[in-house]
Amino acid sequence: MTEHSFLARPSPAFRDSYLDALREGFFWARHTPFDDDAIAFIAGHFADYLKELDKDGQIPQADHGHRMPSVPSTTFWLVEGGDFIGTVNIRARIDTHVLAHFGGHVGYAIRPARQGQGHGRRILALALEICRGMGIGIVRLSCAEDNAASRRIIEANGGLLLRRCPPAWYADYPHLLYEIPLV
Repeated sequence: MTEHSFLARPSPAFRDSYLDALREGFFWARHTPFDDDAIAFIAGHFADYLKELDKDGQIPQADHGHRMPSVPSTTFWLVEGGDFIGTVNIRARIDTHVLAHFGGHVGYAIRPARQGQGHGRRILALALEICRGMGIGIVRLSCAEDNAASRRIIEANGGLLLRRCPPAWYADYPHLLYEIPLV
C-alpha cells in the first residue's frame, strides 16, 4: 500500500529500517551499494550521517575528476509507519551543466524490498508537489536508458521525453532526459 506513505526529513526514528535497506543493497547517489564495513560505520555514527545529508548542495562536488559548484537541495525519505521505503532529493535550481543535462531537479531511489509496489510513482508525485510549492514550473529529471521501471514512473507522473543522451564524462551510460510541466 502506498497511500499511507509520506515524505519526512531523514530522522533517527527510521534508523533501523534505513540500515535494513542498506543491508538489502539500497544505495543512493552512488554507483554501488555500501559494504558491511560502511554500513557498520553508518550505524555507529548515524547522527553524523544524517548531518551529512543536510550538507548536500552546500559544498562543491567532485565528479569524475571534475570539480563542480553545488546547488541548494533537500533530502526527504518516503516512509510508512516506522519503515523507510526510499529517498528523494529535490534541487531548487539546476544551473550547472551536469544537473541541466543529467541529474535535474529530482532524483529518487526505492529500497530493493519495496520496489515494484508503486512507491516510485508515489515518491515522485510527492516530490513534484514540493517542487510546485517551491515555484518550479518545469521539473527536469533523467534516468538510465535501460531503466524501464524509472521510465514508467516518470511518464506516469507527466514526464515528457526531451532527448536520449549518449554517455559523457558525467554519466558513463546512455540516459533519457525528461521534463514534467507543473504549470
